[in-house]
Amino acid sequence: MIKIFGIRHHGPGSAKSLVNALREYEPDCLLIEGPPDADKLIEHVANEKLTPPVALLVYNPKELTQAAYFPFAHFSPEWQAIQYGLKKEIEIRFMDLPQSIHFALDKIPEPTVADPNQQQLNFEPEPKISKEENDKTRLDPMGMMAFLAGYEDSERWWEVTFEHSDNESDVFDSILEMMTALREDAEHRETRRSLQREAFMRESIRKAQKEKKEKIAVVCGAWHGPALADLKKFPIKNDKALLKGIKKIKTQSTWVPWTYERLSTMSGYGAGVISPAWYEMLFSKRKNVVVRWMSKVARLFRGEDLDGSSAHIIEAVRLAETLASLRLLPLPGIQELRESAVSIFCSGYESPMELIEKKLIIGDKMGKVPEEIPMIPLQADLMKQIKSAYLKKDFDVIEPDKTKELDLRKPTQLRASQLLHRLNILNIPWGERRKGSRLAQGAFKENWKLKWKPGFAIRIIEAGMWGNTVENAATNFIQKKASEIQTLPPLTALVRDALNANLNTAIPQLVHQLRDLAALTRDVTHLMEALPAL
Repeated sequence: MIKIFGIRHHGPGSAKSLVNALREYEPDCLLIEGPPDADKLIEHVANEKLTPPVALLVYNPKELTQAAYFPFAHFSPEWQAIQYGLKKEIEIRFMDLPQSIHFALDKIPEPTVADPNQQQLNFEPEPKISKEENDKTRLDPMGMMAFLAGYEDSERWWEVTFEHSDNESDVFDSILEMMTALREDAEHRETRRSLQREAFMRESIRKAQKEKKEKIAVVCGAWHGPALADLKKFPIKNDKALLKGIKKIKTQSTWVPWTYERLSTMSGYGAGVISPAWYEMLFSKRKNVVVRWMSKVARLFRGEDLDGSSAHIIEAVRLAETLASLRLLPLPGIQELRESAVSIFCSGYESPMELIEKKLIIGDKMGKVPEEIPMIPLQADLMKQIKSAYLKKDFDVIEPDKTKELDLRKPTQLRASQLLHRLNILNIPWGERRKGSRLAQGAFKENWKLKWKPGFAIRIIEAGMWGNTVENAATNFIQKKASEIQTLPPLTALVRDALNANLNTAIPQLVHQLRDLAALTRDVTHLMEALPAL
């Protein structure tokens, strides 16, 4: 028996409904939309030290430009499903098209084709829908449902209908029925890659059936549900033909920390959400969630010496709930909360909203990955160096404007400075040395602006080719870079960087090369440009 659970990625309502539905269904096998390349990493979700938001990183070790991230938040349905499966000790697998195949296909042009397996039924919109609106729904099939429900935005409609409401477990049957009707639209076209993904998912389900699994739970994006629900509609030979002859590329995978900022759609991640911090509150405790959110706004404003009284909270809550009632919403959404906060707390001005956006709509949360989870050698050494330099707290907390002053006369802070300089050499700019750092007249101080970005994870892997420790990698990288330089100014800059990073092994070679190049240089301008660094 197969049960399809169509969800929205990172949907708090979907996550709650899914957990309740899984408890009722009691599956013996759990198939989740995700990269099978990372199946071995699923067991680490049981580790309490693995704190979301985190992401699976799958990459091609021979071509690191080929990398894919799969983020999870605490309120992500897939994360909740994995936790359920691990507690129940049932088999859990990712079932999407492996990244090993995606990477092989990335260099092949991808035409848009009709689904050869899909029933082709005519779908005629009602006359009241204009051509412009009709064209829009072709690009966004769920836009049809949103339009009929009175919404201009399908994301907003889905959020109100499925994420803000406490739905019964049978909501997934309704979602499947709705998606089936939408996919029967003869004018809709799937890309070949999408067809290959769904073919592989069906093959994954068939494999579980051959293994005599009796109750298979399939957790996937709602749109894919109809393509997986009835396997008889999709001949095995057609699915095998879609996947035949594709070369696989060997991949590696690991868990990496993620952030709410990166998870938000502002980061450019396609399956992100606009308001991760708000979604976390919705998932954790929906009762009195509007009051709790406005209370956080008041505390945030008071922390910045702005007005944030109890009266502000009461009026803002009333306004948000009134707006929701006028718009026939069961609960105020982030749009109503934002409008109310602007009116009451910000007196109609948008500028103070930037503070609320960062803290309470997007959020500044960063996940953690424990050291016992497999890492490449360079990453393991980096974590060791961060701990040794007492920078662990600065690594774990996101504070975009955080500055740190280092006194280079203190051994621990000197190690911190050298580590930051070495990372900059490796193109991992965790720290930016600010103007005003004083290294003269007895004042040995440096000021750094620190901000760790999730994208640095792939740069660490890239830097791993230069060495297994931060020091060795920085040394080898700077020596290689120096061998390609033919003029004095950039070479003197490298010497300065090597001295700041305390790369003693590289300095003799750099000085020797500097002496030879200076002796041969006839360009007085180059000599003068090199003088300040020397």
